[in-house]
Amino acid sequence: MEEPFLETKKLKLFEDVKKGKRIVYRQHKEDENEEKVKIYEQTNSDYTFYFEGDQIKTIELKGYDEIPSIISEFGYGFQDNTLNRFFRYQFDDKRVNNIVISEVEQSGKKGKSLILNQSELEDLISSTNQEQRACNDTKKILIKNFLIEVFPQLDFDHKETNNNKKLILRNLNQKLIDQLTADDIEKIGEFYIDAAKKYKRADLVKRMSFGLQKNAQILTLQEIIKKYESLLKENPPESEWQKFFDEYITLFDSRYAHKINYKNIATGITKYPDLVLVDIYGYVDFYELKKSNTPLIKYDKSHKTWYWSKDVAMVISQASDYLQKAKENSISYTKAIKEETATEKEAGIDANIINPRVIIVAGSTKELNTAKKKHHFKNLRESLKDIEFILYDELLDRLKNLLDSVRIK
Repeated sequence: MEEPFLETKKLKLFEDVKKGKRIVYRQHKEDENEEKVKIYEQTNSDYTFYFEGDQIKTIELKGYDEIPSIISEFGYGFQDNTLNRFFRYQFDDKRVNNIVISEVEQSGKKGKSLILNQSELEDLISSTNQEQRACNDTKKILIKNFLIEVFPQLDFDHKETNNNKKLILRNLNQKLIDQLTADDIEKIGEFYIDAAKKYKRADLVKRMSFGLQKNAQILTLQEIIKKYESLLKENPPESEWQKFFDEYITLFDSRYAHKINYKNIATGITKYPDLVLVDIYGYVDFYELKKSNTPLIKYDKSHKTWYWSKDVAMVISQASDYLQKAKENSISYTKAIKEETATEKEAGIDANIINPRVIIVAGSTKELNTAKKKHHFKNLRESLKDIEFILYDELLDRLKNLLDSVRIK
């Protein structure tokens, strides 16, 4: 073992053959002590490389005439840095201390050895490299697009960040779905339909469209329910509930086709409902929203009966006033709504204010903790004309029931 059998700019490789076993060492040229480090042993067509991993201590090659390109012949482990770092520092299964690479054996675990089929390992390396290249390409495109947006005078072309097919398909999994919003699903759906049209099959497009609509509706309802439950716990002011209903009501209540910006309609009214909605037939509903902990009913000891609380009585009075004013000014209301909702390309909405309704959302069933309270609340609620009273947790149950019905369709 006097002369090296291989030299690089930084290393010398030495070999020592004893009783049919070949042992290879490396030495750094700059090492003043000339220390030789054992890197592998070879017996016929089998190699054992020493590996300084936290758990993996050796890498074996079974049935090889020469060292495959996936392994460093200088004893540093895998040629691929990502794979090397993983097995060196991130592989923490204490039941394994050895890797065996084979061209013929199937991947699996035997005792304390992890068997890796070479072909499968090469596919893995190809995939990780592909992912890295796609990531780097995307980063470059994003930087260029940013510069174009901020400095349009620069000589760059805007590009979409389209990665390769394999990369996209690998990421189509449940983990991705959990991160998507309803808007994301809609965007993917549009691409999905366009892709289906490539094959000019109406049945395929129809089936895909239905599946996408169902999945988008499920995802939307799940998102709405999650936010709704969060608001119920927080018991926010009425303004927060108004923002929630303003954003989501047309999504979870399919009766409604349009939401009206009521304050832009000049009718001489100084008090406005929290929401004004038009259903698919053109009928108008007004919404009044109180807090989820609004007291509902009070007990009259002298008459031994229940009556509306002050807050609820006030909102019912308000609701009655909306209904009366809407009926008295129905012609001017419908005209104002049509003008407000008209666009350059489309005529405005033909609203119908013949039999408007007010939906009051307030309180919860927690207050109705006795059979008598529930009975009297039911009587009071049913006595209202053209006014529907909904409790917040009742609406939550409606949303959950709607989600269940969509799932089983």
